[in-house]
Amino acid sequence: MSDGAVPEGGAPPPPHPEYDGAAGGGDQSLNRTRLEVPGRVFVQAIIATLLTYAILRFFTQVLGVVVLLAMSLILASILAPFVGWLERHKIKRGLAALIGIAVIVLIILALLGLVIPPLVIQGIEFANTLPDLIDRWQLELARYPDISQALESIAAKLQQDPAAIFSGFLRFGLNAASALFGFVLWLTLTLYFLIDRERIRKAVLRQIPERYRERADLTLVETARLVRAYFVGQVILSSIFAAYTFILLTVLGIPYAAILAALGFFLAAIPNIGSLIATILPALLALTQSVTKAIIVAAAIIIYNQLENNLISPRILGRRLQIPPVLTMIAILVGGALFGILGIIIAIPLAGVVPVLERIWVQRNGAQGDADNRGRA
Repeated sequence: MSDGAVPEGGAPPPPHPEYDGAAGGGDQSLNRTRLEVPGRVFVQAIIATLLTYAILRFFTQVLGVVVLLAMSLILASILAPFVGWLERHKIKRGLAALIGIAVIVLIILALLGLVIPPLVIQGIEFANTLPDLIDRWQLELARYPDISQALESIAAKLQQDPAAIFSGFLRFGLNAASALFGFVLWLTLTLYFLIDRERIRKAVLRQIPERYRERADLTLVETARLVRAYFVGQVILSSIFAAYTFILLTVLGIPYAAILAALGFFLAAIPNIGSLIATILPALLALTQSVTKAIIVAAAIIIYNQLENNLISPRILGRRLQIPPVLTMIAILVGGALFGILGIIIAIPLAGVVPVLERIWVQRNGAQGDADNRGRA
């Protein structure tokens, strides 16, 4: 029997109360469910949003300070063995730390003394050949009128507003002064970390429950050892790559070999892909002379990259940095997004700390749990 059927010999069933008003044209409306949210929930949501915004703002403001502290700790961990060696030779810690900082400054000045003169000479040569390059570019740009018009409009704006050029030089000067101040502050913080290293370590360990202090101390020691091994080894690898690039380009007669070698020194600090990135500019410059030279440059650097990854790097860095490739790429992306090139360089040793934490905290906890289970059995 269908729902609308009328029983035989009987009256039709009464309509459902929810549809009575709609069917009969009455004044009754459909029943509605109303959800009431207390005002306290809105207040809590607003407070949580404001706190989140404040935390993010605070983090962005202190981001530079965190990077500076991290760099100071890294340099202090690198200099710690040298300072300890000086202490064992009857030199007080403060003077030993000061000698370590002085050695770093002298090394940086020596490197600048080796690199800057060729850079200046080749920069002057580039400036002298710039008119010829501009003539070539103008001939090439004549085939692309849109690009030529855009460059002409930019030049016209600069001529109408020469203050823009002055403001660019002013920004460069301010950035240089800021970099110099940051460098001095970096060395100063490193000096304090070297002098008060034991006091800082004990202060940190006192904040940790006693049952975890031994593992926390081991974590600090292993992390410092890993970071020190990475940066010392990376400086050696970068120096080898820079020397290789300079010799290769000089033999082939590629211009600006010193500039490209200096650029390769810093790019080589990016693991796995840095030396490949450093291939692009030398190959393009070689291409202006001949396709054969460009192919030789690209092939030589690619071969060196394979030798470095499979032979040189394992011998210099050893097996201390057991970083999975996926973790390396994630570290590079996150570090680059946060701090640029500096973040990429810092992110790799920080990613190398993950296996240390796993070995000291996770695997040891698992081994201890298995021992406890065997003891209960």
